[in-house]
Amino acid sequence: MTSPESIALNDVPDTDTGYRLEEFDGELVLYHSTATQVLYLNETAALVWRLCDGKRTVETICALLKEAYPNTADQIEHDVTATVADLVHSGALTLR
Repeated sequence: MTSPESIALNDVPDTDTGYRLEEFDGELVLYHSTATQVLYLNETAALVWRLCDGKRTVETICALLKEAYPNTADQIEHDVTATVADLVHSGALTLR
């Protein structure tokens, strides 16, 4: 299993193109049609997913979120690395 500690700030997360972010009955989910896999995301995880474009590093994603949400800046790095680790483990993200 991928742990948050194994995610480096210089890692570049990229989405698996088979996944789509959808909203069903007020829930945010990542849906993979061929794998018939559904991942439920909270708003923070969905935001991190949207920022994973194969170009931004984990550090850049953290910096963008710290700028947008300065009141929670001390928690953002942990939340981003944990989310990236979960999404890598599920196969929705890959790291470069």
